[in-house]
Amino acid sequence: MTLLISCSNKSNYNYTIINEDTDRAFNKTRIEIQLKEEISEVDLKNIALEIKDSRDDFDKIWIFYFLPNQEPGNGAWATTHFKPELNVKILGATKEASVKMNTSKVTGEILHSWFENDPMLPNKKYLVKENDKLYMKSIYAKSKLVGDGGEMKEEVFINKLKNGTTRFDYKNNHGEYYLIEKNGNLGLYDDSGKFMEAEKIK
Repeated sequence: MTLLISCSNKSNYNYTIINEDTDRAFNKTRIEIQLKEEISEVDLKNIALEIKDSRDDFDKIWIFYFLPNQEPGNGAWATTHFKPELNVKILGATKEASVKMNTSKVTGEILHSWFENDPMLPNKKYLVKENDKLYMKSIYAKSKLVGDGGEMKEEVFINKLKNGTTRFDYKNNHGEYYLIEKNGNLGLYDDSGKFMEAEKIK
């Protein structure tokens, strides 16, 4: 595996190649790219074609795209794969969908809020007091996985832990719960441990 840190200098597209794994035996290469922000399918296509031009000896080129503060391992925001024909997919939220998520109104008294920077399922979480009950409200951006997005609401119950952190339990079949970490972020846990952390919104 070869690690590359390389910015494009052939076009106006602002991206960084953060990793490339080539396999000459099967004539393929796998590339991971960091973007500065969400871009359109047309821009993704142009970046893919630009990269293909410099790797024309490969039949298969698989390209995975990540937004700021997203790391490989939890899915990609978008892909452009040559198999050998080019196929372009935005798996996460477009810029327009992100704006709509960020401006969505939440009812009730907002006690805390967090942003879960998931490549394919970005959402904002709000701990809300409403009608003398506590709820965790998650506002999802429109994406291929959740369709039009929208609000998910769960009643939560406080469980104070001895180490000073606060746990919020809710009804589910997988042993999942929320935990406010010492840094203020929101940890998402199940029986196997933490699987996601949403950043506190200041």
